[in-house]
Amino acid sequence: MTIAWVFGAYVLASAAGLVLIKRADELWSWRFAAGFVLYGAGFLVWLWLLRRLPLSVAFPTAAGALIAATILGGYVFLGERLVVAQAIGIALILAGIVLVFSRSAMQ
Repeated sequence: MTIAWVFGAYVLASAAGLVLIKRADELWSWRFAAGFVLYGAGFLVWLWLLRRLPLSVAFPTAAGALIAATILGGYVFLGERLVVAQAIGIALILAGIVLVFSRSAMQ
């Protein structure tokens, strides 16, 4: 399994967890519990990533990807607005992730 796939699992689990927690009607609902489990799973994946990558690569990649995923998750699943500035920001974040996560940065 490549590191990129593990990052994808981290972002998917964490962002899905946040969306479910946000959609939870009450603190002890199934959505809250599922979101809590997913967010916790994302944290465990994050710990695995930290042990295998330089912090200068792991943190900006994870933080940027999670920011982009939560904005998109809010738009798709919560009906939140997505303005042009956010879309441009997501594109810039993704470009930054490609640069930070490039092979040259990993050496």
